[in-house]
Amino acid sequence: MKRCAWVVLIAALGAVMLGAATVAQDAPEIPGYVVSDLQLISHESLDHWSPRWTGPIQAATILAWFAEHGYPAFMRDFNGDGVIDEFDTIELADKFGLGAMRTESARGTTDVRLVIGMAEYIAENYPNEFVLKIYDDGFPGELAAEGEGPFDPDMIPGIELALMGEPTIPAYEFELESGEGVIVGLEEDQGRNTYLSGRSFLYETAGDGLTPLDFALSDEDRWEPGPQGQVLNTVGRMDERFLVEFRANWVPVEFMLALSPVIEHHGVGEPYGCPEDAVAFDVMTTATSYGEIVIEECVTREGDIDTYTWTVFNVSFLDNGCGLCLFAVPRPMGLPTVGHSETLPWLYSAFPSVWVWRMPSGSCGILPGEAAVFSVSVPGPTIDVPVTGAVMGCPQPPPPGGYPQKPAIAPVYTTGPGGPDDEPGCPDLTLGIRDEACFCDPVDGMCRMQIWANVLNIGTAPVTDPFDVVFMSPPHGVNQTLTYTPPPDFNPGDVWGFSMTLDFPMAVPLCPTAYKLVVDPLPAPNGVIPECDESNNLILGEMDCHCPDDEQRGACCLPDGSCVVLLAADCDAQGGVFYPGLTCADVQCDQPGEECPDLVVSITSAECTYNKREYIINIEAEVTNIGAADVGAAILVEASCDCGSTTETIPGGLLSGASDTVNFTLTCTHNQPGCPKAITVVVDHLDLIDECEEGNNTATDSVCCD
Repeated sequence: MKRCAWVVLIAALGAVMLGAATVAQDAPEIPGYVVSDLQLISHESLDHWSPRWTGPIQAATILAWFAEHGYPAFMRDFNGDGVIDEFDTIELADKFGLGAMRTESARGTTDVRLVIGMAEYIAENYPNEFVLKIYDDGFPGELAAEGEGPFDPDMIPGIELALMGEPTIPAYEFELESGEGVIVGLEEDQGRNTYLSGRSFLYETAGDGLTPLDFALSDEDRWEPGPQGQVLNTVGRMDERFLVEFRANWVPVEFMLALSPVIEHHGVGEPYGCPEDAVAFDVMTTATSYGEIVIEECVTREGDIDTYTWTVFNVSFLDNGCGLCLFAVPRPMGLPTVGHSETLPWLYSAFPSVWVWRMPSGSCGILPGEAAVFSVSVPGPTIDVPVTGAVMGCPQPPPPGGYPQKPAIAPVYTTGPGGPDDEPGCPDLTLGIRDEACFCDPVDGMCRMQIWANVLNIGTAPVTDPFDVVFMSPPHGVNQTLTYTPPPDFNPGDVWGFSMTLDFPMAVPLCPTAYKLVVDPLPAPNGVIPECDESNNLILGEMDCHCPDDEQRGACCLPDGSCVVLLAADCDAQGGVFYPGLTCADVQCDQPGEECPDLVVSITSAECTYNKREYIINIEAEVTNIGAADVGAAILVEASCDCGSTTETIPGGLLSGASDTVNFTLTCTHNQPGCPKAITVVVDHLDLIDECEEGNNTATDSVCCD
């Protein structure tokens, strides 16, 4: 059966359409607009950056967003690592700051230098395809004061510069909702702005005329590993000027920039061809007061990922001469989004309870007889259930100084993901062991047991309250407790990695020594967090701490793919593969029916030298593929210390069992000595390669720079 043929679909609607009476009539609430896929870059990404680098960072952030939305020439593989990602956005920001935007000069990046730097780069890559809108009545004077001559819309060949008046909240909302790249300049210091990228706004005010807004901010996010910028959640208000609450003060928006494509894509396409092996295929029709709409939904499953694809057909919907400019589907609370797709130039937003796609403001959307396709991918398996989505007509441009008038939202019937039996979700905490070790020192008579583990939320709802993890060795009467306090919520799919240690005197039993690891323990009977399953919160295990026959023991890979430490004879008796003298952390057991690569790295040498101006750290590392499958793609390896980081590539990949050596050089300034100075090497640091084990990609060491 060939699916998604428009003529066949219209002819078959009466037979295929599901009963709409079983679906609720209320359309999902759409809180506002958010640019869900905006990169967050920190001004701590490079050693020579500082908080003054907000202009180049936000310029590169906006261009990276456009590169992912139909203008790929804005981003290239600037760092030569074989992929285009946020590290190339960092390189582009560095080029801006060291070049036309002159961030390291005495005045730093001004509004004029920001505009000229962006305009020249945009015109070079997409001549005559963009308008750069400038919201700042004082910009012509600033331009003349910096020696750039009088303002002329065509002063930079290949791009139009347009003066738009002073910044306002309605203008900010309209430009953001129009699919523009928006940068605001906050006047913290006289003559120098702090720049932020516009990211969202909410329709409902927060009281006293305050509009909830958020921005991409280059301050380092300490909750995230590695350098990453923050999302600044704040509010704005309109007095005589557009003001934003920033660092506990009301700061004026002195300047606003909006990058706007000249050509508007129509945003329609061919219907999605649902494959024969799809998990579900449904068609529903809705008659609204503006005309009829048909939605075809197809669900496909690949491994543990379900992809929901909706083809929205406008049969006869018209409002003020235009078609459909918004489509929304309810999102089960706590269900993570793995990926999404849409026809350009549709804009995607993800809220906790709804997925939203909208056409940029000013478009006429999907007209009668046309269709557009949207999809989201989520962790599976899910259940396909009837839901009420929403469509909307096309907003008209706002009057001067006012807000655009939004058309009414109409409910539409379709199907979408639901939880088990479409019941409210629940969290479910469980444990996973990454590694374990125990050793004793006969000299001081003490033993140390250590475990590395993960807590995972495998449920369908977030954990909002703190919970404990307890590590104990009952035979020795010792325990340790760690408490996890959610910084935001601990959402479905989230992982908390931790390590815990127990110290106790050498006393039998030592070989083996039993232990317990418990997440969310007492108060009885079920702990603090109400979970879907209270029976998977405990791991019972044992380790060998000090055995007389250690030289005869080793890792044993059993036929079921598990690993235990045994005597050679015991391993052979169970049909295992014996690795003398090694622990389970040192080997990768073949899994039944599974062949996958597994990359590990070790630091083979590290030294630090001083050449009268700076410290040079030379690192040699060895990467080994201990998995059963080859790696056929380039392998990225990153070395880092507190001076910075660098990435090298193993271009040809690695065969199963093969090794390769990688060399790095890190440079520290003369005022950055350290002894010891910690160094870290990570193989596949961007997680581009699907490995059997993802938790063994890091090696650490230290050198002395003094």
